Amino acid sequence: MARPISWLPRLPVLVRSVSESVRSHYASGDLERLFKIQPRSAQMLLGLFPTVRVGKSLLVEREALAGFLARLTEAEDPAAELVAIRARGKPQAVKRKLRDLVPRDIDAGVTELPPNVVLEPGSLTVRFATVEELATSLWRLAALLQEDLDGFAARYEPTRNPDLSQAGEDEKEREDGAFFGD
Repeated sequence: MARPISWLPRLPVLVRSVSESVRSHYASGDLERLFKIQPRSAQMLLGLFPTVRVGKSLLVEREALAGFLARLTEAEDPAAELVAIRARGKPQAVKRKLRDLVPRDIDAGVTELPPNVVLEPGSLTVRFATVEELATSLWRLAALLQEDLDGFAARYEPTRNPDLSQAGEDEKEREDGAFFGD
């Protein structure tokens, strides 16, 4: 007799967790924590989904995971449905890779950065809802740096007042000396 699947009784919690998540992708370690399973089981579960390879990691899209959980929830017998899904075999890998999601023909001008990127001297803020949005923003910033690194540095590198920085170092040395009893 096969061992019962430990996470099936928690299916409604898993569905809610995935549907409310801001993640766009899940790695094997994420599945371990979410499903409360061992690494080998997480790898086997990951094998049921179409995956995207990023470096050495395989990732499953949140939509694919949510669809899988919804299918099990809607089934009269979730355990039998899981057996049927496993019998189908591994689905094809997702053809688009994360780097393919970033447009290649972008204009790298500072005014062409997306609105979620805020640049100020000495500060960069990138707000994003998905990994794809983050990748696009960082790609555009990298293209800007590649095209005009000196112009970017002149505009956004923080300026240091040499008199103030030397005064700050002198003050720090005095504090260090006072701390050690000099």
